[in-house]
Amino acid sequence: MRKNTLPYLLLPLSFVAILGAACQQQTDEEKTIASTHPKLEEHLQRDTVRMPITSEENPELYQRYRLRMEAYQSDEAFRVQETYQGRLAPLDEASHAEARKYRSALQEGLKQGINFAGQYTVVTVGCGTTCQEHYVVDRQDGKVLDKVQSSTGAQFSPDSRIFIVNPPDSSHNYVDCPYCEPAAYVLEQGKFRKLPQGQ
Repeated sequence: MRKNTLPYLLLPLSFVAILGAACQQQTDEEKTIASTHPKLEEHLQRDTVRMPITSEENPELYQRYRLRMEAYQSDEAFRVQETYQGRLAPLDEASHAEARKYRSALQEGLKQGINFAGQYTVVTVGCGTTCQEHYVVDRQDGKVLDKVQSSTGAQFSPDSRIFIVNPPDSSHNYVDCPYCEPAAYVLEQGKFRKLPQGQ
């Protein structure tokens, strides 16, 4: 008597069909997640964890810089109580390696008189696009003591030892312009010392 083997042949085929349907169902589900959550899919595909600050957050960054710089400028510990009243010395060209190179610009700048920290004249010399170098000259002896570089200018006063590089400006986008970041320096014993950024 011949046995009917057809049911046994159909079993493997049914199993393959079930697996195929399951895989197809999974693929459909994945496509559904991608299509209904495109932003999530895009986020998962990113190869970096750094999230830039958006333009809407830039005003907050400006306010943080502004408050920090104002705190330094108003600190009485950096206040100069007296201004030098004696004869203003001419430029000492031998006091700095770049004094002769920028002699004309420095001599012209000294005509401003004392404009920083009670006895100094800051002379600004351009060094290219978005680049300025600020030289500090002691008006008691004419020596060039130090210099500091900026990208968007500087802020200082005759009655304070605080020197602000790249003063806070609400028109700057600090995300796209990292070299515009403000910084504060204090003049100590004829040299600039950079103050902590976190204060």
